[in-house]
Amino acid sequence: MLVSLVAAAVLMATPQLITPYPAQAAWFESAAFFPRMALALVCIAGLFELYRRRSSVELADSDELDSSAANMRQALGMLALFGLYMLAVPWMGYLSSTWLFLMASGAWLSLNWRTTLGLSVLLSLGMWAVFVKVLKVYFGHGWLI
Repeated sequence: MLVSLVAAAVLMATPQLITPYPAQAAWFESAAFFPRMALALVCIAGLFELYRRRSSVELADSDELDSSAANMRQALGMLALFGLYMLAVPWMGYLSSTWLFLMASGAWLSLNWRTTLGLSVLLSLGMWAVFVKVLKVYFGHGWLI
């Protein structure tokens, strides 16, 4: 419930948080479109989770994951890779740093190199098209693409 409330507050404060806020831009071309969409999803998901937790659920019907089966070495390695990825995006550019992050992630998780290459190319190009071309999210100009 707290996450939904914080997301709702940030959603309402979005024009003050994005500077300069282009008030004259169409809603689908605004710099606030993607953050507002994501925050609205967080609000809805939080309310849905609250509803589900208030409903009676049998323990045998639970969808919760067993954290004892997690590989902490892989999880911490992925966290470190994601930290490097966040630092690489402004420097290298979105497309090239995303591709490199996905390739490194596949190698770290010991995926087949063909699977890693295929997923990395498709996901990086797909996410680049969605974020840069469709949602018009500005990532700055990196040295590479």
